[in-house]
Amino acid sequence: MTLAFNLLVALVLPMLVASFTPPPPQHPQSPSQPPPTKRHPTHVHIFGSSKKQPPSDERTYPESKPATYDLLPSNAFEFGPAALVRPLLLQTQLQYRPLQVVYNAQRDGWDARAFHQKVDGKGASVVLAKVRGQWVGGYNPRGWASLGGSRPSIASFLFYQKFFSWQKLRVNRTGGMACGRDEFDQGIYFGSDALVIPLNGRSPRNVASRLGYFFECGPEGRSTLLPVKGQDSRVDELYVISGVYGKDEDIPNSGGVTDLGLY
Repeated sequence: MTLAFNLLVALVLPMLVASFTPPPPQHPQSPSQPPPTKRHPTHVHIFGSSKKQPPSDERTYPESKPATYDLLPSNAFEFGPAALVRPLLLQTQLQYRPLQVVYNAQRDGWDARAFHQKVDGKGASVVLAKVRGQWVGGYNPRGWASLGGSRPSIASFLFYQKFFSWQKLRVNRTGGMACGRDEFDQGIYFGSDALVIPLNGRSPRNVASRLGYFFECGPEGRSTLLPVKGQDSRVDELYVISGVYGKDEDIPNSGGVTDLGLY
């Protein structure tokens, strides 16, 4: 009887002790150790865009919708050409990015090759030209690269000064060429004729514009972006404004593009 009782105690007692032993305390994560970071796959795009894009909330380019007509408020901390174009950049890849003048025709030369030396590989850019005292220009989401051909985008738009504001002109369904010619010896072409500043020949400052095919005519039914209808004009000032990027930061569309950019 005593032997059986001792065996029973030897078997049951450890089980009872284990059942009443409290679990080890769980220490909270040290404040100095951040929670694990959710990593997303890296997408390498040899040609400007890919069907395998990161989630839409992380994607800032390329713009896949037509431009908005709405404007941003002016930035009191910006000056010069960058301050002038800032209100135009709502819902573009440059909206939140610091801006810089990468090409100034009066400083860098009224020449197509000098133009491309300054703007190629800079990504999305704004052309700002003063013609007969009025500012006109265009937004090129694809930038320039001197690779030949065109660089279309439905997010491109033209604009002109209207009193103390701006009027945007979207691309048409029949067009959409943000950069109609990307040759190293050719100047600025929005479409083939919507806004053309060749920057070559005997009159490098010439500017021509015909609306209606590649870009819309706007609420005023304009046939040209220029102040005077029916004739070409001369550019007095010309700037290209691009975004400021870090040394190791990817510049969207700084190389070749394969997306046709059409509707």
